[in-house]
Amino acid sequence: MIVTQIVHISDLHFGRPAANERLEALKELIADISPEAVAISGDLTQRCTNREFTRAKEYLREVEEIAPYVVIPGNHDIRWLGAVARNLGGAGLFRKKAHDFKYSRYIHHISEELSPSLEVPGAVVAGLNTAHGISRGSLTTRLRDLGVIGHVKKRDIEIARDAFDKSSPEAARIVMIHHNPIKGDSSGRHGLANTKQALSSFTSMGVELILCGHDHEEAVHTSEKTFPGLVISTAGTISNRLRAGRNSSFNLVEIEGDTLHLVTHTWQKKGFLPSAERSFPRRSGGIGKTANSE
Repeated sequence: MIVTQIVHISDLHFGRPAANERLEALKELIADISPEAVAISGDLTQRCTNREFTRAKEYLREVEEIAPYVVIPGNHDIRWLGAVARNLGGAGLFRKKAHDFKYSRYIHHISEELSPSLEVPGAVVAGLNTAHGISRGSLTTRLRDLGVIGHVKKRDIEIARDAFDKSSPEAARIVMIHHNPIKGDSSGRHGLANTKQALSSFTSMGVELILCGHDHEEAVHTSEKTFPGLVISTAGTISNRLRAGRNSSFNLVEIEGDTLHLVTHTWQKKGFLPSAERSFPRRSGGIGKTANSE
């Protein structure tokens, strides 16, 4: 039976928090696994500097020699001044320039596409940009979270829908976002402002798996009562920005027939080792139907 493997990593934070030993070990392990794809759910940098992006770009180039990758920006990958200027500038040319400035370094070094998709045998990953800085859709009453929380825009929902419509009907439908829609066990915080609306839209499109990061703690969640068949994989950070009691980690996604496996690998002294595994029946028995067609 064909097994599709996707390595899901997040929050590399090139810059002062970067953990070079772990990054090199991760790259070597990716080569050993030889997955169909690598999915990187944002926060490549710490302070969105050109130097950090240059290091991130070099790392991604080395990863690409092993397997194709799909990547999206995180809240640390945008220029906050651009986010503020965009909201103060009203409509028109200034608003567009502020928007372009906000993502300018990510676009210059990493990709012009902020919501890319990648199809490999057995799966399609639709990446959606949820990192918008201080914006109307991400407003929160918690001042400390301003510019940190993200949201899913309607136009990006349509981008994902189009990617799925063009993919093989048997391919597992996977959405990748940066911000975690489920509260972290350690942090008690979630990262998405419009979680319910986003998850409802994903469910209606037949999404089986959501990949995310942001919270720096590994987790696997389901929400069977509200969104049946939807699995949420949160990858930990590869950097030194660790939560108390947590190690660096990533998740390995394995799609085998009508079963979805998620294997968490955590850093233990000199390498990443499997530390937890969970399996789930695939939605619609592995057939890419939408909720409306079931």
